Amino acid sequence: MQRRVPLLIWGVVGSVLLSLTLRAVTVRSQDPLPLIYRMTVLNNDLDQVEGTAPPGKTIELWYRQRNFIEGDTGPTDAFQWCRWKNEGRAIYIARTVADNAGVWRLSGLRAPGHTTPQIFPPGPGEDKCVGGLFTEILPRICENDLCTVFAPPQLHWLNVRKRTPLIAVAAGAVSGAEQASIAVADGPNDGPDASDAVDVDQNGIDTTTPGFSPGQLVSWRCGPGGTASCPSVAVHDATTAVETDPEFPFVLGTMQGHRPGGSFIAAAAIPRGQPIGFAVNVNVRLRGRLDINLGCDERSPFDYLPPPPPGA
Repeated sequence: MQRRVPLLIWGVVGSVLLSLTLRAVTVRSQDPLPLIYRMTVLNNDLDQVEGTAPPGKTIELWYRQRNFIEGDTGPTDAFQWCRWKNEGRAIYIARTVADNAGVWRLSGLRAPGHTTPQIFPPGPGEDKCVGGLFTEILPRICENDLCTVFAPPQLHWLNVRKRTPLIAVAAGAVSGAEQASIAVADGPNDGPDASDAVDVDQNGIDTTTPGFSPGQLVSWRCGPGGTASCPSVAVHDATTAVETDPEFPFVLGTMQGHRPGGSFIAAAAIPRGQPIGFAVNVNVRLRGRLDINLGCDERSPFDYLPPPPPGA
């Protein structure tokens, strides 16, 4: 009897160890999808993308794009999709390999010889297919001619409007995103001096945190309902803006969504009103996960930057 107890114990331990070993093998055999956690846009164009993936894996980056007419779900200002560019076929950008820490990075995408998308619309267009631009940024792992699938979140709608002549707001909805955020801006985060006017208001939601369900529908609304309130910003014109404060030539609403397998950036521009004297292109760092590799970045989903030095 005394010998049977140790044998029984060792049998149970062996079963547990075997179960754990098989489970570990199963988990390792299912490589996770690549995740984007930071993107940089310079002079309106995508310039850098960073993310995570299993160490040593080859990452390919692609994109798809289409225009939209900004609006919401109402009958008077309805959101509308426009045709896909390139007939909806994804376009290849570049490839790289994840390092030993599982980090991958593609830089200098605006350099000659690269194909990279313009992320922000060329000008305002509230009721036309020119003022809204939707871009899916699509990473995948490829090995032995087998690649993972693209899996970006879904944009439901994005609306940018001026509630008063001096107040602009952005509202919208997205589903399937682990991290999503929205912003309204009439210029970079601030001007040359700390006392300059605030030009950006933003809000981010992480659906993996308590209180949410991962990937659930989230929306920002200015009135009743929704998941969170809409961001708003004061729009300065030539009579109220600080003379040296850089501004966009339009009011810009931007939304981003991220999950393993894909991300998107949606941007809509509307007229700002009276022209200004110091207009700049859009330069911004977009962040999904704020807890990864922050470096010197602002701890915010949208970090609208001042104009880069000449030749950058």
